[in-house]
Amino acid sequence: MNFLRLRLSRLIFLLVAVMAILSLGLALWLFNAQLRDTLEQAQASRVTDLAQTVAGKASVRQALSGTRPTASAPRVASPLQAEIDALRKRLGIDFIVVMDRKAIRLTHPDPERIGRHFRGEDEGAALAGESYASRSVGTLGTSIRGFAPVRDADGEVIGAVAVGVTLASLGPLLAENRRDVMLGVALLMIVGALGASWLARYIKRVLLGLEPYQITRLVEERQAMLASIHEGILAVDREARITLVNPAARQMLVDAGLKPPAIGMRVADYLPGSGLPEVLASGHERLDHELSLNGHSVLANRLPIRHQDTVIGAIATFRDKSEVNALAEQLTGVSRYAEALRAATHEFKNKLHVMLGLAQMGDLNALRSYLRDLADHHVAPSTMLVQGIDDPVLAGFLLGKQSEARERDVSLQVEVESPIPAPREPALVHTLVTVLGNLLENAFDAVENRHECRVTLTLGYDESLLSVHVQDTGPGIDDAVRGRLFEPGVSTKGKRRGLGLAAVRTQVDNLGGSLAVYSEAGRGTLFEVELPYPLAE
Repeated sequence: MNFLRLRLSRLIFLLVAVMAILSLGLALWLFNAQLRDTLEQAQASRVTDLAQTVAGKASVRQALSGTRPTASAPRVASPLQAEIDALRKRLGIDFIVVMDRKAIRLTHPDPERIGRHFRGEDEGAALAGESYASRSVGTLGTSIRGFAPVRDADGEVIGAVAVGVTLASLGPLLAENRRDVMLGVALLMIVGALGASWLARYIKRVLLGLEPYQITRLVEERQAMLASIHEGILAVDREARITLVNPAARQMLVDAGLKPPAIGMRVADYLPGSGLPEVLASGHERLDHELSLNGHSVLANRLPIRHQDTVIGAIATFRDKSEVNALAEQLTGVSRYAEALRAATHEFKNKLHVMLGLAQMGDLNALRSYLRDLADHHVAPSTMLVQGIDDPVLAGFLLGKQSEARERDVSLQVEVESPIPAPREPALVHTLVTVLGNLLENAFDAVENRHECRVTLTLGYDESLLSVHVQDTGPGIDDAVRGRLFEPGVSTKGKRRGLGLAAVRTQVDNLGGSLAVYSEAGRGTLFEVELPYPLAE
């Protein structure tokens, strides 16, 4: 089985369970050793105290002052033996031995051993007058012994008392305590296993049910995705500290003259106008807002990051505004080209229908006359329309608008006061198409349903400056509307209109040009535009 592919819940459960078992096993071993030592120390204190108590009994002193027993003539039924043996049984002690100065036993649990020498080699200090505890091997096995001297009325040592318990007798007591500890350890192991299972499920839930190898793959995919995204991405945590910067954002910031951002620094200190702290505070997104990066304009989207309905951070995506403007200009130009081609196609289809009808009727004379009229009144004027305009895109666009004007029954007059050369930057043509397209579209709408439907476009070039005049015979613009004419959404044509002139204003301002409007009620409107127009070298 691949260890890395082991389910996270099982891995955590096994890890916690093994650690709990090892920890509790070690604790059990240490506790058992400590318990034995503590029990032996307690028994040592106990037998020492008992030895001192027995040594102080008058019957013991009296017995040691009298005749000593011998091994050949034991005093089996002596009063002292009976008294000590009864005391031993009552206290649960394995032996209480009273010995004289020569370590000859006067009492013993085994009467056969009375009158014999005490065994253990640890009684000397007691016969010298000390009280203590020791551990030694005697006739009953290894035992813990407490010694106390017996003194006469003059304080002279006349014998000693040894009280002891064998280690074999401590076994049941140790087993009883060990059983309680084992039950406690087993209970802790069960609790630990249940806790490990709960912890595994909790971590799995926090990680959205993902396994470690899945998280690794997601992180790798995330890094690749962030590196491939052309837009800059900057993320902060709930404390407004930077947590993520993708390569595109880092490059944009460096290009704007800022030092590369460091993870963990406050975004307000690095980029005061980022708007991310405000998004964190409000919890509301801010889309398509212009943001200044050290004087470099970008379009930014800022959104809160939520977890279980709680804002835990914010993220900003931004893109160079010049790139967005270029794309918008290209899109607008393509839309204008498509509209002009549609009108030209529609007009050409009508002519084809006429030619097809004349051919089917076999009226060749009428067909020749119609074709002659087309060449004289349409082809030649169209050629004249774009004469003096060197850029083919601009010329084609104006031809298309001419077709659209004829389709809408509008008279479009194009006057080229001076030759218009091709510009140095092709993007300038797209901008010019956007400006002309919006102005001509508004002019066509203005003269619609008027008695005189005429629109005049005047183009001129002088000293790197292109002038554009668009004049119509429409109803004019009210004074109340004229002051707000270039604001987005301001229009006299209804809702969802009023975007064209705003786009014209933006394009002209971006190029450093000028835009003016002159209008009088009942006398039409004139738009004057002047744009810098550098030529190709």
